[in-house]
Amino acid sequence: MALGRVYTIDSGLVTVAATAQTCILCGTTTAVQTFNVEAVRIGINSGGGVSYPSNGSVVCQLLRSTGSPAGGGTATKNPSNPGDVACQSAWLSGSTAITGLTASTVEPWGQVLPFTAGSNWGEWVTPGAETQCPISANLALWITCSSAGTATQFKAQLVIAE
Repeated sequence: MALGRVYTIDSGLVTVAATAQTCILCGTTTAVQTFNVEAVRIGINSGGGVSYPSNGSVVCQLLRSTGSPAGGGTATKNPSNPGDVACQSAWLSGSTAITGLTASTVEPWGQVLPFTAGSNWGEWVTPGAETQCPISANLALWITCSSAGTATQFKAQLVIAE
């Protein structure tokens, strides 16, 4: 039996064509609720008109972030059990720019990927070692490209428990 309600949070496809640190998925808790990250998945999609820099890499980081996130698109929140209540944390996708957020240097998770079509990473966290987003806080997935690609798309998913 799960110790909480489990949800898969999906950014959808997020286009990034710059080298600036970019938030592609952001979760915010309320004053009475937390969530724990149980798994991280990220991949680089190859759509039409895409070009990748040679010898490029992408730094993917789950960072504790400050500020009041605004803008952004709708992130999909899929419950693992269809009978569960709706996800209580608020989630934004970088499919539209997320503003008002500042990345910190506190990195509970990070991974470097080759900047090429089909690169991906998935990781389940050891039970008991999950990353918690405390009350009234933000936890966001940021990417930084070593060189800018053209029309490059990223997709991120976090499996969380509330």
